[in-house]
Amino acid sequence: MPAEVLVMCSACGRPQSAARRRCAFCNAELPEAPLPSRSSPGTPVPSSPGFSPLALELGNRRALAVNGEQLSFQGRPGGGPTLDVPWARVRRLEWRTRPYFEALGLLAFTALGLLWAPTQAVRLLALVAGVIGLGLAALYRHHGLTLELDDGTRMQWPLGMALKGSARERGLEAARATLADAGRMRGVPVAGSDA
Repeated sequence: MPAEVLVMCSACGRPQSAARRRCAFCNAELPEAPLPSRSSPGTPVPSSPGFSPLALELGNRRALAVNGEQLSFQGRPGGGPTLDVPWARVRRLEWRTRPYFEALGLLAFTALGLLWAPTQAVRLLALVAGVIGLGLAALYRHHGLTLELDDGTRMQWPLGMALKGSARERGLEAARATLADAGRMRGVPVAGSDA
């Protein structure tokens, strides 16, 4: 029996059948399934001793790649040009991880619903929205990478959202470790902030 190919939804982080075009949960466009010859997400690519490059698929045709010469980021959803930054220009890296605070916006709906809702059903719906917002903020985290270049320019690369403990988050943490190793080899400090 053939195995089903799954892809991760870049919007909600849930696995979906690669045969689908849109996510069954949030209706976002799904990324294309990787070709068999390509590395799977988070898998190091063979290289010179002491450093393992990384190609990380971020979903919706977005990617982060690290190799001996440069960092590459394809950040436009659905495809677009890749931004390549040579290691010689990088002075500092910062990996940021924070809770999904945007979900707390549902608490505003909760407050409005509890204060001004005309019916009990609307008040209950507002309360449920607040609980969902708190749950999403507690379960999901945003990851981002900031590069400080030799001319003082700061580039911010949003790497996306991941469910705590998911395969996607493990891939992002593998990318963080690879960046730390590559930075150490080149004398580039890699700072990190975890919320």
